Amino acid sequence: MVFANQGLYKNLIGMQRSSSTSTVLIVIILVFTFPFWIGLGAGLFGLIAGLFAGLIGLIVGLIGAVAGIIGAIFKALFGWGDWHHGWHFDGPDMNGFTWFLLLIIGALIITRHNKNKK
Repeated sequence: MVFANQGLYKNLIGMQRSSSTSTVLIVIILVFTFPFWIGLGAGLFGLIAGLFAGLIGLIVGLIGAVAGIIGAIFKALFGWGDWHHGWHFDGPDMNGFTWFLLLIIGALIITRHNKNKK
């Protein structure tokens, strides 16, 4: 029985040495690769922040496009926003009602074309 316990004790000591060696090895690997992990984490953070900023830019761009379309409609109908600042190029001499009539005619042509397909 005494010999069996000594064998068990030797195995426990051997395991402790192996465990302490692997702990030291892990610590050394972490210390030497620390800049790599920091760089990898910062790169991933930058990627996520860039994707989030791109999404916000896409949403704000769509809102700006909608506002520009609405503003263009009001300018075409009522001539708003034509204060001759900076460069001014004269367009066709049609008032807003003519453009509105052309828009309605275009919508009617498109809807008639879609009805003929069905």
